[in-house]
Amino acid sequence: MNRLEQKSRALLVNERRLEPVSVERNMVGFCSRCGSALLSLAYHRTDEGWLVSAECEKEHPTLMAYDDEWAWLGDQELQIYEETGAVQAIPREQLEAVFTPAEIRDMLAYERGEGYTRQNLYRAKAKFEKFEKLFGVRIRL
Repeated sequence: MNRLEQKSRALLVNERRLEPVSVERNMVGFCSRCGSALLSLAYHRTDEGWLVSAECEKEHPTLMAYDDEWAWLGDQELQIYEETGAVQAIPREQLEAVFTPAEIRDMLAYERGEGYTRQNLYRAKAKFEKFEKLFGVRIRL
């Protein structure tokens, strides 16, 4: 799944991070789901051409692919996610869906600069990708 970081507008495609070339807002077409106008969120340059992250008025995201001469190649799925560094800002219910109580306790302790069990933090970090896929939130410790 292609993912766009909400704040930085960096695009993650096939485990590759692409920084935006432009974040200019332009009408770039119409939503294939609801028919409303698609507005660009970010433009990304690739070896094959351009990728344009866009979202309609009803918040349906899409990733549009173009060649070097701006000929449309097709649309791809896109997920927009919020990046956060603060575990304490994430609702407890979401954390409990993926992490054990000990992992949650030690992630919070690590954030506060308190003592923690290294193994619990290690196990929690192994689950970050799963958490991001489920809730669209990236955790950074």
